[in-house]
Amino acid sequence: MKKINLLIISLFLIGINSIFSQQEYTATKVFGKENLAVRDLRSSALTGNIGWNGLSGVGVSFHVYPTTKIGVEGGLGLSSTGFKLGVRGKYLFTDKNFTPTVGAGFLYGTGSSIDITYDATATQGMFTYQVNASPFIQIVGGFEYMSNGGFLIGFDAGYAALLNGTNYTITSGSPNKDTLTAMDIALGSGIVLEVSIGFAFGR
Repeated sequence: MKKINLLIISLFLIGINSIFSQQEYTATKVFGKENLAVRDLRSSALTGNIGWNGLSGVGVSFHVYPTTKIGVEGGLGLSSTGFKLGVRGKYLFTDKNFTPTVGAGFLYGTGSSIDITYDATATQGMFTYQVNASPFIQIVGGFEYMSNGGFLIGFDAGYAALLNGTNYTITSGSPNKDTLTAMDIALGSGIVLEVSIGFAFGR
């Protein structure tokens, strides 16, 4: 078992080393007489997103790169807080294909006026609730890889803070303390985990 784990770790490190060893050669393309970084050549992108407390929940995002080290993202999708919209700015630490990133953004869940039913369990009786409008601020760090051919993948992790306290209303029944805690975790402030995969477009 130890040998298998060692083999997996070795292959992972070799793969990471391979990516970084190619940066000098793959981060630029000749355009006329200029050597341009990949995000100079491909300054916009469209991705599908999935994650927890992410920019768009399960949805799509549009990316624009005003410079090779600055990214602006806008997202739209569905989440536990209803339809979700988000905007985020990012700093890219290098102009190479693979780069670490940090970012901050604003997210808004529209909520819903529809009663949602929580079915009874052994420790909790049935109750209903509505999700209210939910504004968040978000801080993330992660990485992004854009190939010269346009393939784009990114990963973000961080924290999203709900700005308006409790973002749900109990409309009938009486949830217990443990259930309320679970609802706060599912609907309120919490960790961010998000994966984005898509394609970047050239000029």
